[in-house]
Amino acid sequence: MSLTTGAVKVLYDEQKGHPLHSNPTVQIINIKAITVNGGIRHRVIISDGVNFMQAMLAQQHSHLVDHEQIKRHSIITLKEFVCNALQSRKLLILLNFDVVQVDVESKIGAPVSLEGGSSSSNTSNTNSPSSASASSPYKQEPKQEPKNEYNSTYSSNNAATRVLDANVTGISNLNPYQTRWHIKARVTQKSAIKTWHNSKSDGKLFSVHLLDSTGEIKATAFTEQVDRFYNLLEEGKVYYISKAHVSMARKQFSTLNNEYELVLQHGTEIEACNETAEIPQVKYNFVKIADIDKHEKDTNCDVLGVVTEDFGISEIVTKSTGRPMKKRELTLADESLKTIRLTLWDAQAEQFDSSNTPIIACKGVRVNDFNGRSLSLGTSSTVKINPNIPESNHLRQWYAEKGASASFNSYSGMVGAAGDGITKRSKITLQEAKAENLGMGMKPDYFEFRGTVVYIKTDSCAYPGCPECKKKMIMESNGWRCEKCQKTFGSPEYRYILTMSVEDATSQIYCNAFDDQGNTLLKMSANEIMALKENDATAAQVIFNKALFQTFNFKVRAKQETYNDITRTKYTCMELTPLNYVKESQELVANIEKLLI
Repeated sequence: MSLTTGAVKVLYDEQKGHPLHSNPTVQIINIKAITVNGGIRHRVIISDGVNFMQAMLAQQHSHLVDHEQIKRHSIITLKEFVCNALQSRKLLILLNFDVVQVDVESKIGAPVSLEGGSSSSNTSNTNSPSSASASSPYKQEPKQEPKNEYNSTYSSNNAATRVLDANVTGISNLNPYQTRWHIKARVTQKSAIKTWHNSKSDGKLFSVHLLDSTGEIKATAFTEQVDRFYNLLEEGKVYYISKAHVSMARKQFSTLNNEYELVLQHGTEIEACNETAEIPQVKYNFVKIADIDKHEKDTNCDVLGVVTEDFGISEIVTKSTGRPMKKRELTLADESLKTIRLTLWDAQAEQFDSSNTPIIACKGVRVNDFNGRSLSLGTSSTVKINPNIPESNHLRQWYAEKGASASFNSYSGMVGAAGDGITKRSKITLQEAKAENLGMGMKPDYFEFRGTVVYIKTDSCAYPGCPECKKKMIMESNGWRCEKCQKTFGSPEYRYILTMSVEDATSQIYCNAFDDQGNTLLKMSANEIMALKENDATAAQVIFNKALFQTFNFKVRAKQETYNDITRTKYTCMELTPLNYVKESQELVANIEKLLI
C-alpha cells in the first residue's frame, strides 16, 4: 500500500491549498495511551514514509484502538483534521479518517521527524496509560511559578512575561483537543453573579467576554470558582489565562461569534498583564440596518445607529416568572436609510439618556422577527453611547450633514406602523381571517368567529398546577413540588391545556384552549376528568366525545411563531361562549337585511 509521500511536511506547515493536504494516506507508526483530564486519549505518530509528526486521535475514535481496529503500522486516509501549535511544536488532531489497512507487518520507509530530524526508530511503543497531558509528548513540564491567593501564577520579572508572550495561543485557535495553551486577552464584559436554586442543586455563576486580536470567547465560572475569580477579573484589563476547559458554546447563552467557550476550573491559572498595547479594547462587526433582514431570527449582530426616537420607559410583567420589567424602545437609523426598533431592558432602559441624538454601538444584540425585524438587548449584550471609534465619528458627520433631513424606510412592525395588532369586533369566517393574514404581524391579532369543535386531543389534556400560583408542579417522593412558590403540596390542582381542531363553513384551524375554556367545553373540571381517566378511561373518552360537533362562539388570539425553522400562525382560544340562538338568529336577520339594501 503506497503512502502520500511529502504529505506530512505539507500538514506540518499547514499548506492548506497544497494538493497533498487533501485526503493524504499515512501510516501510524506509534500509538500511546495517555491520561487527559481524567480520561484516556491516544497519541499517535503518523508517517508518509519520509517524515513523521505527532498527532492525537479525537476522543470519539478511542474505541478503534481498544477494539484493535487500528494498530501500530495501520494505514489510514485522513479526512478531517486540525493542526495545533503547542510551544514550538505542532500536533495534528485527527477528527475523521478512513482505515485503509489494519494489519501491516512493519513500518514503511525510514521516516525522520520534522522537529529536530530524529529517526522514527527512537519512538517507543506502548499502549499503557501515561499521566502526561495531550501536549506533553515533547518536553518536560516547565518549572511552576509561585501563585497568589487566587491560584493565579505571577511572574517576578519582565523576562517571564516575554516568555509568556512568545507562546501565546490566539483565541481563534482554541479548540477542545488542546490541553496546553494560554491566551492573552482583555476582559470586555463581566456579568453580575447569578444564583440558582432548584430541587437538584443550588449554585452561582458569572461570566466574562475575552478579546484578543484574533477573536472573542466567553468564559464562565461556577460555584467555588466564582469566589476565586470574580474580584480578580476586571473589565478593561488584560490577563494571561490557561488550564481552563474548552467546550462547545451554548449558543442560547452567548452572543459571541465563537463555536467554543471556556469554563474556569479548579486548576485554571489567571495572571494580570501590564503590557496591553496590542490587545484591542473592543471588536465590532457592524451590520447595516438595511442588511439586518438577512440575519435569521434569534441570531446576534453588532449595530451602529443614531437614536432618532425614544418612546420612554414602560413596564411589563413577564409570563414565565411574573416579574415586572422596565422597557424602553428606541428607533435607530444609519446611512442605509433604514430604521429599526431597539428594545432596552431594566437597568439599561432606566439609565439610557437619549438627549442630543446620540450615536450608539450595540454589541451582541438579538435579532427578532415578527413580519419584519427588530432588535433587543439581552443580558450578554452591551451598548456604548457615542463611542470614540471611526465608524461612530463618520455616522455623526453624515447625520449632521444629510441624515437629519433624510427620508427613511422602516421595517414593518415598528411602533405606530402596520402590525400593531388588530381586533375584529364583529364575527368573521376563518377563511376571511386567513385571507387578511391575521396573526402575521409583529403583535397578536384578535378576532371572533362561530365554529364547531371536530377533534380534541385527549392525551396530555391537563397539567398538575400549583393551588396558589397555578404554575406546573413536579412530583417528588414527599408530594408535589412548586418551584416558584418553593412549597410542597399533597396533591395538585389539574388545569386544562387542550389542543382542538375547529371548523366553520369556510376553513379549519388548530386551536389551544386553557382551563376556563376546558370547563365550558367538557362541563367537567380538569381534576374530575383526570380522576376519571385514571379509574375508567372509557368513561373519560365518552366525555370528550360528547364535546365533539358542538358549536360555540370563539374569541381567538392569532400570533406568528417559529419552531424548528418553521413559521406558522398559532391560534389560542381566549373565550368560548355557548350559542344564544335568539341572538344568533337576530344577527343573521340583520346581515340578510344589509344584503337586501
